[in-house]
Amino acid sequence: MSSANEKYVLFHSKTCGSTLPLTLLRLFELPHEVLEVDYEAVTRRDKSSPNVERMLDANPLGQFPTLVTPSGESLSEISAIAIYLDEFHGKSSPWSSTNLTESQRAAFYRWLVFIPANIYPLITVIEFPERFISVPADAPVGEDKVKEWVQKGSTQKMKDTWLILEKQLGQKVARKEGTFILGTEHPNALDLFIAMCAHWTPHPRLAWLEENCPGLAENSRRTMRVSPVVKEVFEKSDLKGFL
Repeated sequence: MSSANEKYVLFHSKTCGSTLPLTLLRLFELPHEVLEVDYEAVTRRDKSSPNVERMLDANPLGQFPTLVTPSGESLSEISAIAIYLDEFHGKSSPWSSTNLTESQRAAFYRWLVFIPANIYPLITVIEFPERFISVPADAPVGEDKVKEWVQKGSTQKMKDTWLILEKQLGQKVARKEGTFILGTEHPNALDLFIAMCAHWTPHPRLAWLEENCPGLAENSRRTMRVSPVVKEVFEKSDLKGFL
């Protein structure tokens, strides 16, 4: 636990993955400072923009989320941050995973890692395919065509992966009113994570999710209704799809 004079420092940008740790910091009532960082400025490595240089010192990859602990340790990787905050500070909170059964805890870890391993990277590939290709000048096709192929393949992979989540988790929610993704009576970090990532499903975004993953869409709506803290953080982060 941190002392009264210590606090977490979160580098945050709207519509980014830093929304999840910010929500947990607020729900667990932890002392923290939020440093707003312009996403495009970080991408350009523009150190003249507020807080960019400080963020790159903490995480040279310049990825959201990046969290600095009260002891000065830098934490990146969204699942690592969620698990760290949950295990060290969540025990007295209804949002904690500590009350999960053994099987629920196994599923909690599995899916909390599955999403950033299989879905989260595809968001960046689809939105910024140019970062992942290098087309020789003498190639028989131009860069735009290669970007189109990358986006098409990545979008299909994302659809397939969301459908796996719906089959494994969402359909259970749809069958039982009043429970959340792991069958619990109260949501936890996994529910929040899914609700956040649900804003970045394949185009046309929420309409695609409602049609293809109705259970996950319903779970996201239920999660948003549980606490005004969650509603406020998501709303201020411009993630308003289920509010």
